[in-house]
Amino acid sequence: MAINFSLVKIIPADEPHYEFIYRVKKEAYGEYITQVWGWDEDKQREFFAQDWQELKPSVILYNNEPIGTICVSTSDGNLNIERFYILPEYQDKGIGSYLVKRLLEKADKQNLIAKLCVLKINPAISLYRRHGYEIIDEDEIMYHMERKPSKTK
Repeated sequence: MAINFSLVKIIPADEPHYEFIYRVKKEAYGEYITQVWGWDEDKQREFFAQDWQELKPSVILYNNEPIGTICVSTSDGNLNIERFYILPEYQDKGIGSYLVKRLLEKADKQNLIAKLCVLKINPAISLYRRHGYEIIDEDEIMYHMERKPSKTK
């Protein structure tokens, strides 16, 4: 499937997106959660309900169909990316790169440091490295990554 990036959009999530966002997290990220902590459906539902209240999720659309989710916030001179999941059938098609590039352009214009955390076993680390993210800290299971703003001319 060739991707027409003009059809990729991000919209704020609302209540009807709740189950979709949970499903995309489970399908796109569940295997990594299972490897690190094991999958407990009740606990995952609990974590998700808390995230839903605390974060401002957005839905990634392709041709007006929901295909993923992302939470983006700015604070203290940082642009933070969290909960970035794309359905498996839409992965490895350039959509993640396209969205990261757009967000980094926004960060550069606002002179913000782009930050995120990623599980060490998540292959998305290579996506972030390709876009200039560097590991600035780590713990047993996560890398903390950031990308300083590029000087735009």
